[in-house]
Amino acid sequence: MNYIKILDDILKESNETYDVLTIINKDGIAEYTKRINNTFETEEYDKERMGKNILDTFEGLNQENSSVMKAIKTGQVSKVENQILIVGNTRILVEGHSYPIFNEQGQIQGAVDALKYLKYLTQKSDEKKAEKGILDHIVTENNEMKNIKESLKFIAMNDSNVFLHGETGTGKGVVAKTIHQLSGRWNSPFISQNCAAIPPNLMESTFFGTEKGGFTGAESKKGLFELANHGTLFLDEINSMDLYLQSKLLNVLEEKTIRRVGGEKDIPLDVRIISAANENLKELVRDGRMRSDFYYRISPVKIKLPPLRERKEDIVPLTEFFIDFFNKKIGRNIKGVTDMSLAAFQEWHWPGNVRELRNTIESAFNAEKSDMITLNSIQGLFEDMDHPGIWKNDNKNRSADLPEQKYSYNGPSPINGYCDLDKIKKELECGNASIDDIMQSMEKAIIEEIMRENRKLKVVAEKLGISPQKLNYKINRLQIEK
Repeated sequence: MNYIKILDDILKESNETYDVLTIINKDGIAEYTKRINNTFETEEYDKERMGKNILDTFEGLNQENSSVMKAIKTGQVSKVENQILIVGNTRILVEGHSYPIFNEQGQIQGAVDALKYLKYLTQKSDEKKAEKGILDHIVTENNEMKNIKESLKFIAMNDSNVFLHGETGTGKGVVAKTIHQLSGRWNSPFISQNCAAIPPNLMESTFFGTEKGGFTGAESKKGLFELANHGTLFLDEINSMDLYLQSKLLNVLEEKTIRRVGGEKDIPLDVRIISAANENLKELVRDGRMRSDFYYRISPVKIKLPPLRERKEDIVPLTEFFIDFFNKKIGRNIKGVTDMSLAAFQEWHWPGNVRELRNTIESAFNAEKSDMITLNSIQGLFEDMDHPGIWKNDNKNRSADLPEQKYSYNGPSPINGYCDLDKIKKELECGNASIDDIMQSMEKAIIEEIMRENRKLKVVAEKLGISPQKLNYKINRLQIEK
């Protein structure tokens, strides 16, 4: 077979303008490259691929997201849009087609990968640091959240639409922005819109914009799609969108054009959609509140964010993160939370999730007069204490989905072993110490004694009846040497 002629035929028959065409055999190995344009001076990049399997060459590329492997598997032309190909420190944003190659007997021999280079980036070490900094905003010790966090780097580079499912306050907006910042669209707009906040009669003009003279009083104005062009549009509470607008948006996603309200011309678009809801999309489709074709278009990638009550190990690191954040923002020097406050945090059901924890700490910063967050400054949590399922240890009203206490105290009695009640009473009467001072001193003594017996934090935590994360928090707060 004359494979070079196949390349020339593709160039002649296709209406597209490509930068490079690569012949890849049926095993996925690149055998030949023909450069058409030299827009980004990628000769070395193209040579690096030769003789190698494309799935091994490009970071994050696999059987599912590779247009070449799809063409070889299905025997049909496969299209790729706004995909980031990564080799070493080089990232290139591409689009194009993969054309299957058949022999005279109709058997697949490989594919021609025909690409346009849209954007060329060299990822330096400071960009790697920036990537870490972006992910650092997702604070977690929870295994499920760690897996989600790790997957965001690969989800970001593939440019597929993403749907985020989770309760209110679980961090859907933070995850959406993280995907944008890690993607090839990072230097283009990130536009966020809560769909529930748009009046029904303004939905269409808000999304598509208006054209002057199109109707009485109309002015030329860009809609959300135009504002987000070449970037990311985050649509929160997409479950509040009516079926008519869903059909309009479906057409935009398929045609990649919009027409302003009152306008006469189509405007081309390049926008990635990230949507979110606190309801399950499949249930919305089943109930007739969402079009099935719209559902499939907005959710090729789905991420479910767990509620805070299912990731209790994150309460301590999140608390520390927010305290550090508000110390810098407000100019305070809050050192931490008291043990009683931390215990309240651990027992609380957090119906508002991470957002509720953040707001609780911000409120405490404005109410707390000491350098520790006390029960007095988080008393807002107690206003709903009689509501069913809110407090974890409220056995009468306890929510069935909450985990049982994992740890039980089996260490020495602090009253018998570490307290001289008469001495404590005199100290309090003389004003030489507060009850908080005495309690912290006792706590420090207990932890230090158990740590002298065993330096493994997991063992010490089990003896104290607390989690290792909480023990580490106490060690840092009480300035105990590890």
